[in-house]
Amino acid sequence: MGMEMSAEMMKAIKEMRSMPPVPCPEYEGIPYPTFLTFRNKGAEQTIQGIKDFQSRETDIMICTHSKSGTHWTYEILALIISNTTELAKETKGEKMLEAIPDLSVLDALPSPRILDTHVQFQYIPTRHVKKGGKIIHMIRNPKDVSVSLYNHARKDISLNLDIPWNEYFEIWMTGKVPYGSWFDYEHGMEQAEKDHPGLIYTCYYEDMKKNPTKEIKKLADFLEINITEETVEGIAKATRFDNMQKNKMDGTKFISSDGQGFIYRKGEIGDWKNYYTVAQNERYEALYKEKMKDSKYKFQYE
Repeated sequence: MGMEMSAEMMKAIKEMRSMPPVPCPEYEGIPYPTFLTFRNKGAEQTIQGIKDFQSRETDIMICTHSKSGTHWTYEILALIISNTTELAKETKGEKMLEAIPDLSVLDALPSPRILDTHVQFQYIPTRHVKKGGKIIHMIRNPKDVSVSLYNHARKDISLNLDIPWNEYFEIWMTGKVPYGSWFDYEHGMEQAEKDHPGLIYTCYYEDMKKNPTKEIKKLADFLEINITEETVEGIAKATRFDNMQKNKMDGTKFISSDGQGFIYRKGEIGDWKNYYTVAQNERYEALYKEKMKDSKYKFQYE
């Protein structure tokens, strides 16, 4: 069972817990979590370090806006690559580029490495894009993203955003949430798909939730990996939300203000209805219409 975390990561978390809260650092107008990397190096140097990262041609990069199913995607990919139906021991957090104090620790990992980041496309490793490394982009309806991020940010000591929903909603509307505007992030990904055909595979959180076997098979096809129907079904079962909630270590309990993990909270489609007022929904719909008028992305909200 996946219940381990590297000593390196535990050390960084322990150090972070002992520090007083600070405002989220910003680079080029985008706020970031107060991870040790950002505290020690500053935002500009941390982002530059990601851009300069020496990726391998075999690396698979998960690029998602936060709260869009990154952990889930990681688990599915890990099983596809190892052709197994047993959840991996390590966690996605240990491969998150912006959270790793020294990126050279990744040199020891065997290929293919599954790496992940929430930074916008323009900041991901330049070499990865140049070499045509594969990118998996999971996208989720933004209303559920906003609610999931709200519940995460309230507990995460690296974000310090324990505020009422109505207050948070106004920040979400301006895009000043950790990692910046959802619209900017997804515009960047959609443009990158046009600029680099075949590089990025976009899958929808809601499709993966409703039809996992079909979506897992499509993901394996993109990676050019042959897996049997039986394995696909086994992966779908192993990566079901309730199974991961039970069998994966939720490393966020170590950075949680109350010691309770918050990664595997609900994993539902439509939780936004429990938070958005009618007026808020109307305002968000108007903003979405304006910002996404040229986008081909289509979302399911329930």
